[in-house]
Amino acid sequence: MRTVTTLLLSPLCTVALTAQCFVATGGTSAGLVAVGTDPVDDEGLSAPIDMLFGPAGFPMAGAVGPLTHAVVDSNGALYLTSGGAAVGRVGFGPFDLTDLRGQVGDSPRIAPLWGDLEGTTAGWAVNVDTSVAGRFQVTWIDVEEYTSGAPQFSFSATLYATGQIEFAYGALPPLPNANFYIVAGVSIGNGVGTGLEISTDLTTGPNSGALGLLFQDFDGAVPSVADKTILLLPNGTGGFSSVVSCQAGAHTAYGAGCYGESVYQYFADAAVASAALQGNALLLVPTGTGYVTTWVPGAAAAFYVAPAAGAVSLPITNDGNTVITPTIALPVPGGAAAQLTIEHNGIVVLGALPNHLFDWTPTPAELLAAPNAGFYSWHDYNDAEPGSGTIKQEERLVGAERVLFVTWDGVENYSTPTAVNPSTIQFQLNLTTGVVTYVWLSVDDDSTSIDGSAHLVGYTGPGVGSDPGPFPFAVAGSTVTIDTFRALTLRAGPSPVIGSGGSSNLITWTLDDMPDFAPPSGQRLGILFFSLQSAPGIDLGFVGVPGCQVYLNSLDAQAPISVSGSSSQGLSFNVPPPLAPGFSFYAQGIALIPVGSYPGGLNTLGLLTSNGVRTTF
Repeated sequence: MRTVTTLLLSPLCTVALTAQCFVATGGTSAGLVAVGTDPVDDEGLSAPIDMLFGPAGFPMAGAVGPLTHAVVDSNGALYLTSGGAAVGRVGFGPFDLTDLRGQVGDSPRIAPLWGDLEGTTAGWAVNVDTSVAGRFQVTWIDVEEYTSGAPQFSFSATLYATGQIEFAYGALPPLPNANFYIVAGVSIGNGVGTGLEISTDLTTGPNSGALGLLFQDFDGAVPSVADKTILLLPNGTGGFSSVVSCQAGAHTAYGAGCYGESVYQYFADAAVASAALQGNALLLVPTGTGYVTTWVPGAAAAFYVAPAAGAVSLPITNDGNTVITPTIALPVPGGAAAQLTIEHNGIVVLGALPNHLFDWTPTPAELLAAPNAGFYSWHDYNDAEPGSGTIKQEERLVGAERVLFVTWDGVENYSTPTAVNPSTIQFQLNLTTGVVTYVWLSVDDDSTSIDGSAHLVGYTGPGVGSDPGPFPFAVAGSTVTIDTFRALTLRAGPSPVIGSGGSSNLITWTLDDMPDFAPPSGQRLGILFFSLQSAPGIDLGFVGVPGCQVYLNSLDAQAPISVSGSSSQGLSFNVPPPLAPGFSFYAQGIALIPVGSYPGGLNTLGLLTSNGVRTTF
């Protein structure tokens, strides 16, 4: 095993970048005019602008052309046309993937950062630059999410006569999707794809194959594209691939430590969710530090308890919430919840504050970022629709145990157009034992809603957590242990900088939330591993550590960490020369625990793994 210094003397350190990063200067006003009654900085749209690519226009495989002109939108997108108006322009930013795909006949659309944006400062501008032959550039300067109150951010989209598209970004704040959908990507329009496509991190080199659609959703954290330049390249088969052509030095976390405090499964539309959920049940049995989940197929009819005549209907509030106070506080890991917030879109939150108020578009990122613990069967329900059933709550004695039943009793689902399509689901919260049961008696399969019809089921602990990835609940007998403690986490700082002589500044890699190796001694033992290559995540179940992932493709160097008392410990060193911009390497940590002690005796090797960290100069 090599030392850290030996690893970093690798010839791979000579990799260099050639592109320039984001520049906000240049160009002239795009000439936006206000659309409707909203001001131009909120809902502005340009006339068709000649991109000066000649009569053949911008090459885009699969799109109806020639694409000679662009219509620029204040909300961070542009539409390509043959000289006419944009077909299928979406006001107030996109609502979901459907808007990026467009409908049949809609214009191609290019979206470096498409959302409900506005400009509130004197420096706000949307500029167009055609001064370089074969290049058409649009820059959005000092925009912000609608009603967010800052901070402002800037970005650009550049189209080249070769068919390449470049997105360049300055510093970006967290984008919490407070209003609608926020996305970056390219679409040939015309209803491309099926609507079941999933977001892909544009910084990881994705390839859309033959599909003229490639995109990344932004929701919650600082987007991975911040301070980077992304090239979208025609892949020769009708789609696009992406590559990072410029980025600031950074430490980027990827993957997740085990065992995480959240577990979820995401269903892209109601048809998929109905097939997986209807008629089934899910048990969450408390362990003291978390829950063990068990999928029980075909059990919904047997588990379901129909609301009694005295069951109380919650106040009708589409996308709102109601706080209830059970007669007994619900036992939860680490304490008890005296109050519960019932979010009417299928969520029971521990405590008196909601997690996703007036949010009808479920995403895993929002679940992971939720401030409060909660149980999720999240979907766009509408108890305010005429003819809908109500959400009911009641407590009953089941033997010697008191159980709180919260039932979406024939509550309507959104559809386009509005149709009769109720669902009946139930949360059973045992106030005596803390066991929570999800029952999906009937789950509507109508996926026509223009806002999307996704379902997100699972549980999240309190506070922002790491992403363990989706867990396939809907498999007979599947189980997973989840815990409310923080997973083992690796971080690094400060940002890597190449100094004089080609070496780096002093950088510290820190493991947080290291467990006690021999409770209650306070002794903590760990190892940091370094590699020149990353891995997508290899589950260690085959060596007795199920649920823990390896994110390194090779173990090229290691360094031990030992500490008494503190659960955080770091390792600091200067990366030696020669270093060049673009060089990256990867790190991951492990921490030792008593063999077979956790979770539930399943970990027979006695270790936990952290997330990975990519360090890029």
